[in-house]
Amino acid sequence: MGFDAAVVGHRIRAEREKAGLSLARLAAASGLTKAYLVRLENQGGNPSMEVLFQIAEALDLTIADLVERTPIRFVGDNEEVSTSLRQFADEEGLPLADVKMLASIRWRGESPPQTSERWRYVYQSLVMSSEIDRERADADTP
Repeated sequence: MGFDAAVVGHRIRAEREKAGLSLARLAAASGLTKAYLVRLENQGGNPSMEVLFQIAEALDLTIADLVERTPIRFVGDNEEVSTSLRQFADEEGLPLADVKMLASIRWRGESPPQTSERWRYVYQSLVMSSEIDRERADADTP
């Protein structure tokens, strides 16, 4: 996969501590053993994608966050940014303003998108709608 195992170990520890989780709580949330997490944090290793996924899910991050890509942290106004939205934002390199806008959407009677593909559809629909509104405004301007 091409990532530095020592960096991943340090990143897991930093994110766990930032989340206020003990090793035991992260182990319980991820389904991994405490001993395995201690070894990962202290010695690095070569965790599988499945292991990285389990840890990322438990920390409400993406795998990209754990392998030293810049994580999206601050959305403002205490809005929650789901893992799927973080993943989509990371894949697309969305500006913070767009992430805030997507995170602020309130879903009537249904849950927010659960995959980055669904977020992509929502985002592209909003961009197209905005372009149509701009074209109409330009057409109405004498």
